[in-house]
Amino acid sequence: MRSIVLLLVGLLFGCSNAPLSVPLRDFDVDVVAFQNNRIVFVKQDFAKPPFALRKADLEGNLTYQTGFAFSFYATDSEPCSNQSNGVYLCGENPSFGSIGSADFQSGSTQPLRFSGDKLTSGINSGNLWIGVKLESGIATAGTLQFRNLVARVSLLP
Repeated sequence: MRSIVLLLVGLLFGCSNAPLSVPLRDFDVDVVAFQNNRIVFVKQDFAKPPFALRKADLEGNLTYQTGFAFSFYATDSEPCSNQSNGVYLCGENPSFGSIGSADFQSGSTQPLRFSGDKLTSGINSGNLWIGVKLESGIATAGTLQFRNLVARVSLLP
C-alpha cells in the first residue's frame, strides 16, 4: 500500500511539475579543519529518493562570524582520499560542482541557496558530499552552522 501511495504522489508531482519541499537536518562544520586553498567536504546522510529528480535546490540559513567569505561545492563521489573523522580535506578539482557562496561581511547570519548539477546528481544517487572553502578571512576557531535547511525538488517527467 505504501508503494502505491508513493507512486501516486510521484505521479501527481511529476504531472504538475510542482516543487516538493523536504526539510533536512541541521549540521555544523568546524572551521579548524580549513586550510588555505583546500575544500572541506562532509558526506550527507539521507535515503536515496524513490524517484529521479530533475532539479534540487537547498535553502536555509548559514551562521558564522562576520568578516569571512566561503565558497560551496558538491560532488556525487568520494571527493578525495584525504579523510579524517568523517571529513575530507581536498585540493580543488574540476569535477567538483560549484553550488554557491556566502559573504559574512554584513552580518553573522546569511541566507543560503545552493543549486547545481552535482547537487542534483548527488541527491539522485544517494551519495552527496557538500564542500566548503574559505575565500577570505583567517578562520582559526568557530563553527559554520547550517540551519533550517529545506530541499526544494522537482521530479523528472
